[in-house]
Amino acid sequence: MRTIRLYLSGNYPNAGTSLALPDEARHYLVNVLRARDGFSISLFNGAGTLAQARLQLGKKDASVCIESVVADTSMESPLHLTLAQGISRGERMDTSLQKATELGITAIQPLFTQYCEVKLEDQEKVAKRMAHWQQVIISACEQSGRSCVPTLHAPMSLNDWLATRPSGLVLHPYVTQRLNTLEADLFAQPQSLLIGPEGGLSEAEVTQATAIGMIAVQLGKRILRTETAGPAVIAALQSLFGDA
Repeated sequence: MRTIRLYLSGNYPNAGTSLALPDEARHYLVNVLRARDGFSISLFNGAGTLAQARLQLGKKDASVCIESVVADTSMESPLHLTLAQGISRGERMDTSLQKATELGITAIQPLFTQYCEVKLEDQEKVAKRMAHWQQVIISACEQSGRSCVPTLHAPMSLNDWLATRPSGLVLHPYVTQRLNTLEADLFAQPQSLLIGPEGGLSEAEVTQATAIGMIAVQLGKRILRTETAGPAVIAALQSLFGDA
């Protein structure tokens, strides 16, 4: 019998206690995953707590019987990385967030940049897009075995974000410095990875970033799509300085 991983926020009760599942979780388990009564469920709350449980299905509701609860962040990367991603369209942004989450990113900062083609004119559209992105991130955590859900920050302009003076890297195909020339000590502190949208970052934006101390790096001779660039940088950094 396979074990199903499910994100369920909040604190978990002690072993031997039943915990009611929300309607959307019941629908997902029964109608999407085809789970049946008695299935083993691995719960995680997104903040490093895991619980093993057994599914208990009623006619119109569902609960789980908690078997054990532990704190476990062993699947989390030692690197504290924020993906500062220029907002791209549709599935491209979804892919960036999904793969970055699978690869161990700590936080995600969506950015409006000069060449960004996505317009979120009001708070309702922002909230709807945020809810969609959050579900993409949670699903990636369920698939990859992570117990901590990366923090998703509200979208902001690149200028406003740079005004916070983040430390980190800006990806640019026309510089000479590469990732393998960086010092490991740099990653003892939280770092950000600035990636442009489909049209990339303008020269002025790269200059702005380097002016506050961000390091411009490239990944090789080939120019990558925006949905490839972020995950590629994260994977390389995990290999060089993390746990890959």
